[in-house]
Amino acid sequence: MTQAFRFRLEPVRALSERRETEAQSALAAALADETAARARLADAEQESRAAVLGLGSCMRGGSVTGAQLRAQEAWIGRTAGRCESLALDVDRRVTESDARRGVLTEAARDHEVLERLRLKRAAEHRAEQARQEQEALDEIALGLHRRRSA
Repeated sequence: MTQAFRFRLEPVRALSERRETEAQSALAAALADETAARARLADAEQESRAAVLGLGSCMRGGSVTGAQLRAQEAWIGRTAGRCESLALDVDRRVTESDARRGVLTEAARDHEVLERLRLKRAAEHRAEQARQEQEALDEIALGLHRRRSA
């Protein structure tokens, strides 16, 4: 009578598979956040370049009052500050993505180890079942041989 294969570490394997799936989702979210942060930084850099070009236009336009010049410089300062802030945010998000990638790598490695162990145990189980079946067939054949020779 054959017994169905039962992997005793199946709950652990299922948990590691779920951890890997969660790590994949976390990495995808981190990469999406990083991409969005990079887009915000690119927009801010474009705005900063526009502010500098605006100052050039103001200067070429002829007479510029002190208030206009201060307003233009303040705009340039705000856009530059925003760029710096967003660049730091991008760096933080890159670091977070790298950390999530590391967690995923570790989770995938753990899951792969358990999956290989499960496959190895299943192969051992099949080999043992085949051995037992062959042993039973040999007993039957030996019994038939004894009856015929008696």
